Amino acid sequence: MYAEKEKIEWLLFESGMTIKEVHKLTELPRQTVSDLMKRKSSIDEMRFKNAAKLTTIAVDLLNQEKKGSTLT
Repeated sequence: MYAEKEKIEWLLFESGMTIKEVHKLTELPRQTVSDLMKRKSSIDEMRFKNAAKLTTIAVDLLNQEKKGSTLT
């Protein structure tokens, strides 16, 4: 398990995913995802477990993007 800030930022701010989509894929509380995406909460101060989940989803999406398909 690991976390990578750049991948989390890509997922939250550049991937085009909605709060609902990230919430469903990560199973993180919707409010947590919302606060992160609206920059009310800091990525640097989030729980490691949450950061690891977001990183895993970002890596999966990036790998799917390279293969030309989508995760959802």
